[in-house]
Amino acid sequence: MATLDPITQNFVTSVAKEKPLYEQSYVDARQQLETLQKHEASLDIKEFKIEVPFDGRRVPAVIFRPHLAKHDMPVIFYTHGGGWILGSPSVHGSLMEDLTRRTGAAVVFPQFTPAPEKQYPTQFEESYAVLKYIVDQGARFQLIAERIALAGDSAGGHMAIALIQLATLRRLPVKPCHLMLFYPVTDTSNKSSTYEEFHDGPYLSEKVLDWMLEAFLPNPQDRCNALTSPLSFASDKELSIFPPTTVFVAGADPLIKEGEAFGNRLQNVGVETAILKADGLIHDYMMLEAVRQSPTAKAVLELATSQLKRALGN
Repeated sequence: MATLDPITQNFVTSVAKEKPLYEQSYVDARQQLETLQKHEASLDIKEFKIEVPFDGRRVPAVIFRPHLAKHDMPVIFYTHGGGWILGSPSVHGSLMEDLTRRTGAAVVFPQFTPAPEKQYPTQFEESYAVLKYIVDQGARFQLIAERIALAGDSAGGHMAIALIQLATLRRLPVKPCHLMLFYPVTDTSNKSSTYEEFHDGPYLSEKVLDWMLEAFLPNPQDRCNALTSPLSFASDKELSIFPPTTVFVAGADPLIKEGEAFGNRLQNVGVETAILKADGLIHDYMMLEAVRQSPTAKAVLELATSQLKRALGN
């Protein structure tokens, strides 16, 4: 069993008393995470809400940017984690604020319809619609769409990978300059050895991951393609055109091996890729209010934002 840092261990001990997510309704599980995060928006960051036309309806998104900034800004397009079920601008708010505050870029946060209300490929398509809208219309919001990086955590990392693939297939006129992945899902068709090692967590367990996957991809056949399982099914040619990528994994997490393996695949096809492990930390360490102030989590944030800032030319 991996050793956790004291801040993380205290959180794990506390949250272990809560009812497991997979024993709750989806509504109750979402509320539990909202309550756990208890985010209050910072006064120095402005949240601007937009709605993007898609398939006869509108997909909401939030643009985070420094409150007093008047100039055009490059873009971090961020797809959030939460197992395709959970997550919101509030749940991820502190992280989004830190990203824009530290990089000088605006953060675009699409609010895709969660599973199981909608399932694959809706979340991919809604997020891509927002991405294309920002590329086409970004100037209206003082965004420099020609300077855009993609980022995401957990299932949001999974979606960020898919957006790179879709952007290539659909000839998006802007090529992202960087891909930032925090403990991503990269394979929904197989379970790596760290699923067994961290079967019961801490924090994120195999049962929770199974519950999430069943909500998003209930049809096993849908798990066997390059979008849903890029580690196993994306070709070397597809991966070779990825932008420079950074993959951060946790020290105690069922998703460690698939994150590392995806980074290795990118390296092997010539993509400039860094793979780093945050020892002592658990899944979700970048956004969890009770964990993200640990020394290692703060160091990861500093490194990640410095890389994004450099990639965006800020």
